[in-house]
Amino acid sequence: MANGKAPITPLEALDRCVKCGMCLPECPTYRLERNENESPRGRLALMEGLLQDRLTGDAPLTRHLDNCLGCRRCERVCPSLVPYGRLLDVARERLAGGRPRRLAALIQDPRLQHWGTQLARFTPSALSRPLRTLHGLHQLATALPATATAPPAGNYAPLRGAPRGRVGLFLGCASAAQQGGALQAALQLLRYAGFQVFIPTRAGCCGALSMHSGDPRRAAQLAQTNRAAFDASLDAIVSIASGCGIHLDDYQPPLPTGHVDINRFLLEHGDLRAADFEPLADNVLVHTPCSMENVYRGGGWVDALLSPIPELTLRAVGETGQCCGSAGDYMLRHPELAARLRAPILEATAAHAARILLTSNVGCAMHLAAGLQAQRENIEVLHPVELLARQLRETAQDRAEPASL
Repeated sequence: MANGKAPITPLEALDRCVKCGMCLPECPTYRLERNENESPRGRLALMEGLLQDRLTGDAPLTRHLDNCLGCRRCERVCPSLVPYGRLLDVARERLAGGRPRRLAALIQDPRLQHWGTQLARFTPSALSRPLRTLHGLHQLATALPATATAPPAGNYAPLRGAPRGRVGLFLGCASAAQQGGALQAALQLLRYAGFQVFIPTRAGCCGALSMHSGDPRRAAQLAQTNRAAFDASLDAIVSIASGCGIHLDDYQPPLPTGHVDINRFLLEHGDLRAADFEPLADNVLVHTPCSMENVYRGGGWVDALLSPIPELTLRAVGETGQCCGSAGDYMLRHPELAARLRAPILEATAAHAARILLTSNVGCAMHLAAGLQAQRENIEVLHPVELLARQLRETAQDRAEPASL
């Protein structure tokens, strides 16, 4: 209960939709199909019928709800403030009937992510081609180069001076397996900014994939594990993947201390200046994930964060707020639709003839890198903090070993 009021029920939330249609031109799947059932307005009508038992979870209804990317662009433009993302989770739970997708359970296990990624990198792609999902997993697992492993659990001292504060770094599952270099860069920058950094032993998947696949019970278990891993003595918990971050923000009960996206945290608390960085006279492309734009309203964070790097030119790529097609495990379940949604970004990226593409969500990074790799484009896909750490003076060779505190 908030402010003495009972929380709004799903049916009350559904009743907020006045069918104005402002969501239609913003919805990625409606743009592709021009089918009312593939729009937020149409899906809300299907959800209402399902929750009122006027409709059954037959194949067409299930397909239309499953096709939704959950990008929440419709929430951004809705004048009636319909909580579309929450309603989609409720409907998918009803459709799952206690039998969530096995693919989600496979992807969100950090150990399976790690060992599956390592295996894929040493397995010829041809061996995975007979099975579409396996081949998709192989492509994604090998899209990002294995530049570094995720930092181990421990307490890390600031790189200079007394600690300004103490923060926790959330590794996640896909980020830990696929973006060890980005996590190392985040750790390095946090320490350079004067923070003591705590990485817990027992923390894992944020639970977003479970929630979005109709398994809130498993999502709640993962949330409890992560709540127990961090403690209230921290000034903040920081994560590097915007998709994970917005789910961490929705924990009920919440994390023991506030959560902040790494881009925003460093922008507000990093105290980074041009004198800290080596110049980079280059054009670098910036892709803003839909989770960052539509939920966080953080479309300008990356540009502002990287502004201290002398001589750097940043260019936006991709339409504001539009999903690239990754959307958790969507790119594996709907590879054709995901590829169609990705295509305009790949075309724009190739047209700019850039060497580096930045994005702040691990799923987007894997999906875009796989597409660029398939087109034989020699473009490096990085998290913004990786580029920032590369250009950092003085600590470029620091390996960020655990320090006992």
